[in-house]
Amino acid sequence: MPQIKIAVTNQDIASCWEAMYLLRPMLKKQEFVEKIKEMQKEGYILVYILENDTTVAIAGYRFFTMLYCGKMLYIDDLSTLENYRKKGYASVLLNYLYEIAKQKNCNSVQLDSGHTRTNAHKLYYREDFIINAFHFNKQL
Repeated sequence: MPQIKIAVTNQDIASCWEAMYLLRPMLKKQEFVEKIKEMQKEGYILVYILENDTTVAIAGYRFFTMLYCGKMLYIDDLSTLENYRKKGYASVLLNYLYEIAKQKNCNSVQLDSGHTRTNAHKLYYREDFIINAFHFNKQL
């Protein structure tokens, strides 16, 4: 079973760049480490899987408590390098997050996913996620 590590050092965080960039192409590489560190101050946790010294999959998450659902683990980011997809890394990360959520007494694990990410949606359906809301966004 692949080992999941928490990105703590600048080097750990930087190693997650390629997998994160696949998911978030609007990010700038030179700002990535500092942006993650700022998010970590707000409770964001970045985890990753290494294979042969390459970060092949990442997940970023945080905890929220909301009136409609109680305490949740919210997945901000989940991505696997293209050459390593279909090997179960995303499921390994999801199972890890489910266990963390249970340990922290969360009622649910939640995420948002772009409407064009059909391969990711297939994974989420297999993992028993359901679509229960629309996410609205007003740019300022």
